[in-house]
Amino acid sequence: MYPFDYVKPSSVAEAAAKLAEDADAMLLAGGMTLIAALAQRLAMPSRLIDLATIPGLDGIVELRSALRIGAMTCHAEVAGSAVVNKAIPALAQLADGIGDVQVRHRGTLGGSIANNDPA
Repeated sequence: MYPFDYVKPSSVAEAAAKLAEDADAMLLAGGMTLIAALAQRLAMPSRLIDLATIPGLDGIVELRSALRIGAMTCHAEVAGSAVVNKAIPALAQLADGIGDVQVRHRGTLGGSIANNDPA
C-alpha cells in the first residue's frame, strides 16, 4: 500500500465537500472491491472517504408504491428482507447469491453498483 489521507465524515454534506476538495479521492463503502484494488495498486487515491458512519445511507424503507434501499445497505440485509422478498423477489435472490456469507455481510448495494462488481 501507499500513503493516503483517510477521513470519516459524519454527514453527506461533509462527505461531498471532502470529495469536491480532491479529484483523486475515492469513496469507501463496504470495501469489498476497493480494498483489493488498493492492495494490488489498481486504485491509488490520495484520500479515502469512509461512508460507514453517515446516518441514513443504509436501510430499507417501504414507501407507498416503491422501496427505498440505501446505498450502504449490505447484500445480506437485502437478501433477508421480507419487504424486498415480497416487492422485488429477484433482487432478494440476486443479493443472496453474491459471494459468500462474509461478502454478503460486508459488501453494499451501492458499492456493487458504483464498481460494476457484485464483490
